[in-house]
Amino acid sequence: MILADGRSSVEIMEKGAYVKSLVLDGLEILKPSEDGVQTHGGMAIMLPYAGRVRNAMYVWEGKQYLLPKNSGEHSIHGLTRELNWSAERAGENRGIFTIRLSTSNYPTELFLKLEFEINSSSFSIHIEAENKGSVNAPFMAGMHPYFRFKDSWAIDSKQNLLRLNFESSFFPDGTITAIKPKTLSSKGGLPFDNTYITNSTPVLFAGDRRIILENNNMPYLVLYNGQFAGKESIAAEPMSAAPDAFNNGIGLVSIPPGEKFRCSAKFRLSSAP
Repeated sequence: MILADGRSSVEIMEKGAYVKSLVLDGLEILKPSEDGVQTHGGMAIMLPYAGRVRNAMYVWEGKQYLLPKNSGEHSIHGLTRELNWSAERAGENRGIFTIRLSTSNYPTELFLKLEFEINSSSFSIHIEAENKGSVNAPFMAGMHPYFRFKDSWAIDSKQNLLRLNFESSFFPDGTITAIKPKTLSSKGGLPFDNTYITNSTPVLFAGDRRIILENNNMPYLVLYNGQFAGKESIAAEPMSAAPDAFNNGIGLVSIPPGEKFRCSAKFRLSSAP
């Protein structure tokens, strides 16, 4: 599905509800995936968990669940990326994608609804998860956009960001460290694969553009500039909870039967100062 508004457009695939490309006001915003893997470019949607789940297993309300091992001994980035979603256009600039998730890897049945909307200088994604089963549903949502930058990038914020400290490469240990604004940048060539809590709206300065990263109920932000980002992009990933939330509970939501959880993110283009 292609949605458009003037010089802005977005292409969304039915498989995984994957955002293949995004143009805002004539500017290519996302680095494409070079190998076709959704989490290596473009913007993947990650549900009902994002990041890694340790040892591809978790216990929920006394019962153990096993997840697919697709990152060494761990599971990564959810259960819906390989599924085909139902897509319905709701105007030239708005589309709705839905799917029912029912699997032995998960305690209950979810009805998932995504609303994509593009405007002249912004792109937004609204996520709604409804618990259709009879037991509580553990839930988190994530998005994995690779933002292009020219020459350099930096993250700014009106307040300090809080970095989650990790006990190993991938799993938070429950402690945090305050990070001053503008210290997160390409300056110095440091590697990033870290998770932060944002207490105010972060802004990505990306050379010839800046992107305001607005969110609702998605206060966690993962920064990644590793192998798949290359030298021309930075992944700035809004999430509703921390990596391994199904085990550590950091930010994890429990949706009661018949209830819904909603979250959203908006990526707004603004001229670089």
